[in-house]
Amino acid sequence: MSQKSLYDFETEQIDKMFDCKNYLFKNILESDTGVKMVRHIIYKPADVSVYQRLALINNPYLCRIYEISESSEAYTIYEEFCDGMTLTDYANGETLAEHDALNITCSICQGLYALHNSGIVHRDIKPDNIIICDDNNVKIIDFDISKIYKSNQRSDTQTLGTVGFAAPEQFGMQQSDARTDLYSLAVLLNVLLTGEHPSVKMCENKKLLKIIKKSLSINPSDRYSSAEEMFKALDKVRRHLKK
Repeated sequence: MSQKSLYDFETEQIDKMFDCKNYLFKNILESDTGVKMVRHIIYKPADVSVYQRLALINNPYLCRIYEISESSEAYTIYEEFCDGMTLTDYANGETLAEHDALNITCSICQGLYALHNSGIVHRDIKPDNIIICDDNNVKIIDFDISKIYKSNQRSDTQTLGTVGFAAPEQFGMQQSDARTDLYSLAVLLNVLLTGEHPSVKMCENKKLLKIIKKSLSINPSDRYSSAEEMFKALDKVRRHLKK
């Protein structure tokens, strides 16, 4: 990784934030030609192996990692700026029509499928980490607590995730894997349909309820085995709604 980035052009800093826990500094940069991107500065000894894998993935439903450069003290990561709004802002406290909710969750499934095929578990799927772009495309963002799945590891080394969306195994029961993200996606879908967490209110559509309940199983073995399998179940319901 080179010391000098390909994207070292004249920039205007629009926004920045510093996260002391993760030693993370972020800028949103804009070039003279109006091209925007996000610059992360992650201080060593942070592990950037997830970002190194992400840089090899080009999927329309994942925020693109353009480049990673390294200095003696930190890594600098240049990431696609996804122009749009978070799913939280998009829903704006309201429920979505079933077809709209399914379009969004099916798109997330396709992004997760690419992510999981590269051995990456997101671990923080929630409305704040989903962008509805200005062109209506859906993007998964924020990989700061994502991890690479390790077949010989019994549990996660850290307890990370968002309470309410995190699967039981994220609290030390066993290692997070692809099915962990599917649990979070099921919570997200239920929230889009009802405005409530599944523990408070479940969706009324029986076919979707069956999918959500399966994905929320305490034992990961009882959930869908992959994002592709969950996508097929959701897409079947979606196609039926069109008729």
